Amino acid sequence: MAHVAHTYRYAEPSSLDFSGGARIRLATSSSGATAHPHFFDGSVHQPQLAAQLLSAVHLLVGSRFFTPANSVGLAISLADPIVTSGSGMLRLEGFSACCSTYIRVDLEPQAYTGDIAGKGTTNIDFNAPMRAALAKVRDADGLALSVGNAEFALRTAGVSVVEKKVELPLRWLRSMVAVQAYQAAMHKVFEVGAVPALRFLRSLPKASTSKTPLRVVAGPQGLRTTAQGDGAGVRFTDSTRLRVLESLLPKAKTLTLYADPQQQASAWCLDFGNMRLTLVLSAEVWRGFSGEGQALHALVQADDSRSLSTVRAQLNWQDVLRADALAAHLQRPVPDVEHALQVLGVSGLVGFDLAHKAYFHRVLPFDLSLLDEMHPRLADARALLREGAVSLVSTAPLEALVRSTDVSYRVRELDGLMRCSCPWFAKHQGERGPCKHVLAAQAALNLSSSKSSPADAQP
Repeated sequence: MAHVAHTYRYAEPSSLDFSGGARIRLATSSSGATAHPHFFDGSVHQPQLAAQLLSAVHLLVGSRFFTPANSVGLAISLADPIVTSGSGMLRLEGFSACCSTYIRVDLEPQAYTGDIAGKGTTNIDFNAPMRAALAKVRDADGLALSVGNAEFALRTAGVSVVEKKVELPLRWLRSMVAVQAYQAAMHKVFEVGAVPALRFLRSLPKASTSKTPLRVVAGPQGLRTTAQGDGAGVRFTDSTRLRVLESLLPKAKTLTLYADPQQQASAWCLDFGNMRLTLVLSAEVWRGFSGEGQALHALVQADDSRSLSTVRAQLNWQDVLRADALAAHLQRPVPDVEHALQVLGVSGLVGFDLAHKAYFHRVLPFDLSLLDEMHPRLADARALLREGAVSLVSTAPLEALVRSTDVSYRVRELDGLMRCSCPWFAKHQGERGPCKHVLAAQAALNLSSSKSSPADAQP
């Protein structure tokens, strides 16, 4: 398994102090000589709920729902959660160790009193003593919240930096960027109140059912599950991944379920008014999100995108980035801007908020320069293109012959969908994104089009 050496550097461990009222200090990470960022200092209006939401992030990031047979004894260091401070929102997000479940907590400006002191994205230290302390928070205590360390830059001596050196799996990084593409493609399927939602969750099997796909459908008494695969409802596996929602539902207003068109992922969103929790599940716990290629179509066309650099130049830590508004501002076609945002999403530069139906700017605090290594199919496709392995037969609809390991595969577009004669496509039928041959054919088409039509030619 490929890993990336990563070091978290914290000015101090995160802590929660109950003297004079509850005050939580979330220590942020910085690289090298860069000062530790100080994003926020204030207090939340619903202390106990905020503490429970933070605990949910810690619990999920520390969970593993699947262990590959060949790595039973492998202990993978956990990735600390990520915090993003934007124009007015605070977001905390992370992944389970098995990369099958994503969690994010959003605090709207109305959820707190205080100041956003900075904009950016970094890791925060989340330790076991912190979670134990969060469990003791009550509304009567109040809860002051500090994200970062305001005094770090003023200290010149006696500074003790806490370092956590980890081998961060590339699989984790791939999952973090891939999940944004899934959310952007999702549509709302159900929205129910907290009481029927809690009744539904309590009816789910207590033990793992990861090998049995279930579907959530609407029944006379509310939501229920069925094993019938008729395409209706929301598909999911392993109900233990939803347990983190159960203790939070009594304080929620609604539970909203989302699904992508291919039913390869589902999102479960709890709305608390000024705070939200989003849980995204992969189709199977053993698949995770790392091997999914839903955004590869967009990535392979990134070099040919004339709107990508223009859209990227507009990023300024916005909490809401909508394609139609950006397109009007930039005077670009909406599909071009949507494509650019997709590429930025799988490049780690934007996330997606289902409640707002919009992207938000954030930069993952990891080394994302090895994009090809993070997307092996994309790297293989570009290698095929360099080797001259692609022969275009037709451009509209696209049809090509791609030679790979002494075998020629036929790529063709049928009813707007790309198909390939290779064994990989025969097995997955496009549910896990395009194969390398389809990507190579699309790249060849883009190259051919750019040569025949110079970009932005002036009369």
